[in-house]
Amino acid sequence: MTTLSVVIPAYNEEDGIAEIAQRVLAIKPGLLQVGIDTLELIVVDDGSQDRTAEIAAAINGVTLIRHNPNQGYGAALKTGFSHASGELIAFLDAD
Repeated sequence: MTTLSVVIPAYNEEDGIAEIAQRVLAIKPGLLQVGIDTLELIVVDDGSQDRTAEIAAAINGVTLIRHNPNQGYGAALKTGFSHASGELIAFLDAD
């Protein structure tokens, strides 16, 4: 079984986090065609001061990890990568 882990570091992205998460989750059915069995979506909220974490937590299929306080983009990526279980790892920005 092959798993693709997608990591999205997010800081104050309440206006866009739901859309990008849903776009990533929407590719799930097509992954079988390229030999990927499972999709894992990890959002690392990097100490946001808005509703980013609340919105991400409400999306079915998202694993939310929180930094408090903000640790920076690189640290958010490292945290996401360290929690990823997939053989394949990708990342993209929330905005």
